[in-house]
Amino acid sequence: MKTQIIKIVTLSFVLGISLFTTSCKNNDVMPETNFAETGNHSATRSGNLAILQFDGEKFGKAIETYMNGKVAGYGYNVMHDGVLVAGGGGGWARKQFESNPVKHSYHQRQGIASSTKFVTALATVALLEKYKIPLSAYVYLYLPVSWKPGETFKKITFERLLAHRTGLVNNGGTWEGFKKTVEGPIQQDEFDANIRDYDNINYALLGIILPYVVIKKTQSLTNQQLLALENFSDNWYSVNGLGFQFRNIVRNYVFKPAGLQYWNIMDYAVWNNYGLMNAELGTKGYPSANGTEPGLLKGDTRINGGAGGLYISPNEFGQIQLAAAQGKIVTDEIYEEMKTKRLGFDGIVNGVRGKYYWKNGGADNHETMIFDMGRTQICVFANSGTSQIGNDATIIANAYDSAWVIK
Repeated sequence: MKTQIIKIVTLSFVLGISLFTTSCKNNDVMPETNFAETGNHSATRSGNLAILQFDGEKFGKAIETYMNGKVAGYGYNVMHDGVLVAGGGGGWARKQFESNPVKHSYHQRQGIASSTKFVTALATVALLEKYKIPLSAYVYLYLPVSWKPGETFKKITFERLLAHRTGLVNNGGTWEGFKKTVEGPIQQDEFDANIRDYDNINYALLGIILPYVVIKKTQSLTNQQLLALENFSDNWYSVNGLGFQFRNIVRNYVFKPAGLQYWNIMDYAVWNNYGLMNAELGTKGYPSANGTEPGLLKGDTRINGGAGGLYISPNEFGQIQLAAAQGKIVTDEIYEEMKTKRLGFDGIVNGVRGKYYWKNGGADNHETMIFDMGRTQICVFANSGTSQIGNDATIIANAYDSAWVIK
């Protein structure tokens, strides 16, 4: 069910285009998908060149037509030329057989799985800019002092980590698991060839590294003092330790400059406008669109949310996307570098109107897809992994290209 559509009022450049769409899968081996253009490109009206405009209402209807009936619930948000032009949703965040059923919409929060990495990448780059640390800096300089990184790990830069070009072995998301990854062997052939191999470990480590950047840049602590903190790793690596510091970094370097109303309480567990709440009352992840199977509760990733687990609405996420595109979080130059090097992004679609940069996510019966098309920022979140919206970037890209109409 559509919750809201806002018509667009902005103009595009003068041009007539017949759109050709295709469908293919995107992956890390083939990060760029090309669309061809066919037909007559000189549309006219009364002897004058026609003006193409992005029709937010048409695009929103295309998303709803595709999603309705395929997923338990969904919400989407579309920004174009700096304003909200379409927002809506359908289905259920908590199905009707649940206690306190709730419909899904673009204001309904849910877990967004690995689309969280876009936010982590922004926080990382913003923090590096703040302290004038280049992307080429080595990350081992900002590790717990009790860890003894291997020789190849010492060559890993922030850029490599953000681009999944590390060859790291994932030994699990615990303090000991991270330590083993840092100190143990890596996949040397992948590292030497600078191969992109997507793994959560790259962004999970940032949940530990970013707090150490702040500590080392703002506090004059000796290694002995830092080691004293780590000797109580159960408390140090905790919701109130490194987890709290990481969340504060994201809040201050991403949520706040994005102008989000609840920037200081947004979290990686289920929350409402007043703070954390019972996960039973949050959006659940369902294994089917229309079945009566119980939904999964949103997990708590407050200890380390670098790799995933942010709980946020499409509208709130859209404000982050817009702020990033407008240079309010990181500089325009570095944001372009993030897109071209796929730092916080997964792939590129070569669309009719240029390059479209995307990131997806999927976990616990959730699927998400986000896009930055330059003038347009799009996010679609669903609470069942039963469509292809989170796997096939061309679904949204096709709908976007087709939503430019002559007016």
